[in-house]
Amino acid sequence: MIAARGLNSNETFVIDYKTLANNVGINDIAEGFDRALKEEANLGELSEFDAVVHSTGMLVIRAWLARYNAMNRPERLRHLIALAPATNGSPVAHKGRSWIGALVKGSKNWRGPDFMESGDEVLKALELGSEFTWSLAERDLFGDGNTARFLKGPKSPFVFTFCGDSGLGAITDLATQAVGTKINGSDGVVRWAGAALNSRRLLIDYSLTDPSSKSNTPVFKVSEWTNQNNELVLWPGMNHGTIMDKHIDSILDLVVKAFDVESDDAYLKWNDEAQSAAASHRRRKKPRPWQQFVIRVSDERGVGVQDWSIGLSLKKVNESRTRVVPIDDLHPYGPDKSYRCLHLDLEAAGIAPDSDLDSIESFVMELSLSTSTPYVVYERPEDDTKDGNDNGLAGIGEGLTRIRERLDVFLKPDNKYNFILPMPFTTTFVEIRVNRSPSPAAEGRSLCHVKSVERNH
Repeated sequence: MIAARGLNSNETFVIDYKTLANNVGINDIAEGFDRALKEEANLGELSEFDAVVHSTGMLVIRAWLARYNAMNRPERLRHLIALAPATNGSPVAHKGRSWIGALVKGSKNWRGPDFMESGDEVLKALELGSEFTWSLAERDLFGDGNTARFLKGPKSPFVFTFCGDSGLGAITDLATQAVGTKINGSDGVVRWAGAALNSRRLLIDYSLTDPSSKSNTPVFKVSEWTNQNNELVLWPGMNHGTIMDKHIDSILDLVVKAFDVESDDAYLKWNDEAQSAAASHRRRKKPRPWQQFVIRVSDERGVGVQDWSIGLSLKKVNESRTRVVPIDDLHPYGPDKSYRCLHLDLEAAGIAPDSDLDSIESFVMELSLSTSTPYVVYERPEDDTKDGNDNGLAGIGEGLTRIRERLDVFLKPDNKYNFILPMPFTTTFVEIRVNRSPSPAAEGRSLCHVKSVERNH
């Protein structure tokens, strides 16, 4: 196959790596990859190469690119072909850290040091909404000129992303869902919305507002769009495993053509050709437009809020009732629940780009936060959309606060923030900051108070 497509088999290498050892992380594997390039593939520090990765390999290559002291790495990697990449993790990863995960997937070499281990550190990084993928995105997707890795232009690698539009099969998919894993909008292992690199970041900052002022609104800050337009090529009939099938000539031809891309114009043309090729193989309706949101809630000190939940609703112009927007999954990241991953079918939500967005009167996020103590509360600006007087705090006895924020401005394509909320087949990062403060002075709730001292005369 390699020779038939004009590639040199003497310059083609397969790199394998350990993922089942519990104390080995993605960053360890990334540096092991660097050593393998030098010592086994004999590539020098400035040698250019192309890479084809599958699943977890995407996180390994991103971690390798993001290494802080390796500024030449993005220029060395010229083309990155990502097949079913776990760019933002996988909905099945958190199940792999359980005992049953170790039994099914763990190392079976009883003489080895990693017997029955299922790779805790790697699976932790692969869990939806993980701290690892958040931190990695902060560096390689939203970083400044020194850390961003997928900028427009020839000094960054051109990235080509394929994913299958089918599950692993009826029986396997049912078994996966039976243990509580949500695999809607996925190839059975990775979500379509989490595969490509065309992510944006939105900051909603309440920590700079004055809770006593009705005129205050949060500060919205949107990441600059400097990345390539890395579109997802959703291939009909393929799943997480079969996307690697060597007999898929159409995909192989596109991969070979990708190696010849050397400019932004050629990159855009390749994307158009790939989308047309995928469409020509589709015998059924294109999958529904899913979007994934990785959300972190923290206080003004940067400390994560562990107890929070979110709800979405919308109201249409000619309707009297507010609709609750159905959320497919809101997965809390196990080790730190301030990170959560929200999965949304945009069509079911009524906010797909081809929906009648002009008919939406309001699109509202309601965020509920609790400190789990009566002595401390989260503050918010007063909500003037509600009737009656409200001092900006709710449920002081339980340390519970509710924030209602209208986000319909982000449904309009021409909004002043240059940020569109509904983006099918993408992951959007949302950071929400709030103020954490002692409860207002009240009997039995004062966190700290001054007592007068009587003097004896």
